[in-house]
Amino acid sequence: MTRPFSRRRDGLSLSEALPDRSLFALVAMMGFLAALTVAGASGARALSARWAGGAAQLLTIQVPDADNPVATQDGSTPTTTRVQAVLADLTNLPAGAEVHQLTQPELARLLEPWLGETDNSALPLPAIIRVKLPPDAAIPTSLEQTLNTHVPGTIMEHNARWGERLRALANSLLACAGLALLTVGGIATMITGLATRTGLASRKEIIKTLHGLGASDSYIAGRFAWRTATLGFGGGLTGTLGACLPLLLLLQMAAPFASAPRTTPDRLLPQDWHALAGSIPSDMLVALLLLPVGAAFICWLTTQIMVRLWLLRLP
Repeated sequence: MTRPFSRRRDGLSLSEALPDRSLFALVAMMGFLAALTVAGASGARALSARWAGGAAQLLTIQVPDADNPVATQDGSTPTTTRVQAVLADLTNLPAGAEVHQLTQPELARLLEPWLGETDNSALPLPAIIRVKLPPDAAIPTSLEQTLNTHVPGTIMEHNARWGERLRALANSLLACAGLALLTVGGIATMITGLATRTGLASRKEIIKTLHGLGASDSYIAGRFAWRTATLGFGGGLTGTLGACLPLLLLLQMAAPFASAPRTTPDRLLPQDWHALAGSIPSDMLVALLLLPVGAAFICWLTTQIMVRLWLLRLP
């Protein structure tokens, strides 16, 4: 008895009971929000990993009164300046460490955002030493104490602390993104449930007749589920594609921070768009491709459960 029904593609006339516009449009909006959420979380995690990985190997050392001689304990005449003494202590760093003292022009560029293009040579600026450790190299635990013992007043800033803060921020954003995705999924489930209930109400007599003639629960639930899954997939795909343009624009803005290929800010050429698309992280791309499938699955599963529960209450 079930074969004649299974041969018909839309045996319950669900194209009329479940119209395209409402469910399709609502799922498309949910897909758009989910795509932005996934992209934002993935981008934040990628930037945090990139920054934290670089910052963990960087040290910044400030030496006040750099050109003053180092005070000696025996009262003898000092032969080295404070900055020279610090540089001598830094020779004991692990092999491969890069030590660079910022020059006067580099300091001027560093202060330009605050002081403007002025002559800063007369200012009592400390010497700034930048240290880049090789990968997987640890900072000697006694380095800061050694520097302060030999050159009192030396300030050492370990940029890994900023990396830890960035990781904490990224984890918070990921948690918020997870809650947002759960919320979007819950709303999509509610929308699908309401659409399914509307379809059941409008086809109640037909379903009862077909069920009485021998149509199985699987057939009826399958017809409804296929219809809502199709609309969910189309809506999810539309929403994901609609989110691609703002995502590419966000990638363009984030390119300088992520060391990605830079593009012309006022006009994007076709090759620029191709470069931006190629800079999308692989995990973000996979998540975006799975969004329409996830939307279809939510619609299919919700409809299957609701229709089967509804059929169980039939006399």
